[in-house]
Amino acid sequence: MMEELISVVIPVYNVQAYISECMDSILSQTHQNLQVLAVNDGSPDDSVRILEEYAAKDSRVRVLNKPNGGLSDARNFGLKYAEGEYVCFIDGDDTISQYFAEHLYRKMKQENADIAVSDMEYVFPDGRREYSEGGKFESGCVKDNPELILINNSACNKLYRTSLFAGIDFPVGKLYEDLATVPVLVERAGKIVKVNEPLYYYRQAREGSIRHSVTERIFEIYDAIARVKQYAEKDQADERVLAAVDSLYCIHCLDSITLKIKSFDDRDARKAYLKKNMTLLKQAYPAYMKDSFVKNASIKKKLIYRLLDWGKYATVLKIYDR
Repeated sequence: MMEELISVVIPVYNVQAYISECMDSILSQTHQNLQVLAVNDGSPDDSVRILEEYAAKDSRVRVLNKPNGGLSDARNFGLKYAEGEYVCFIDGDDTISQYFAEHLYRKMKQENADIAVSDMEYVFPDGRREYSEGGKFESGCVKDNPELILINNSACNKLYRTSLFAGIDFPVGKLYEDLATVPVLVERAGKIVKVNEPLYYYRQAREGSIRHSVTERIFEIYDAIARVKQYAEKDQADERVLAAVDSLYCIHCLDSITLKIKSFDDRDARKAYLKKNMTLLKQAYPAYMKDSFVKNASIKKKLIYRLLDWGKYATVLKIYDR
């Protein structure tokens, strides 16, 4: 099989401690026909010097410099220069298996797919590694299997047909840019395939990072899901697909945002944030308690969701704080 060109977009900002390991993992791919687009997003550290050294040694590497605009802006900028039939995104502090490109590309070619998905490993600061499944499926499309829109929404454990991005970009200046974009691409893909191997290694944030901080920006998750729904409606998706999109509110707002709030370092802020989250959820998806995600939850989770629905926030926090 002749190797087609794969474009690799790497947003780079303040990752001088990790970028060499990232680049080494990309340049050692068994699939050699790569266009490596390292996007220097106005990084003030030594990252750009390190990138330029790689570019001087390997003609596949191109350093693109731009003012700081954030992760989405850097990805969108890199996409403008992507010449490959296929494209993937690797964050500058992460690494990939040497078989990442080969195995995803091969699966896509074999099944004439538009997206290939791999499993991942989370890499923690203490060196511990934890397996994360990319989804329980072999192949399919959202039209036939609407629940595919609910698979892991990371942009990075996937290989895409570049043409899928026509008219779609990552929202700039927003959190949850992957959630706002990947389900749209999945919905539009003619076929999605799964490679059951952990090929992407995702470095986890340090304890005490922003993920435990009180911030109103967590509620941008509602904008992300609303964006997915707008694209699905524009594509005239059927009712089953729109219902699956609604389930994103349960998975990410009812469950994940609740877990994020209960982990806030500022414990006094938690009840007010739970209240606001439930107000937003009831506005966005009034029928959330009838969703299959809730109906299929564990007994403990069902109790928590019901207590949240009733506004019993102190009781929910007591359950989590035990």
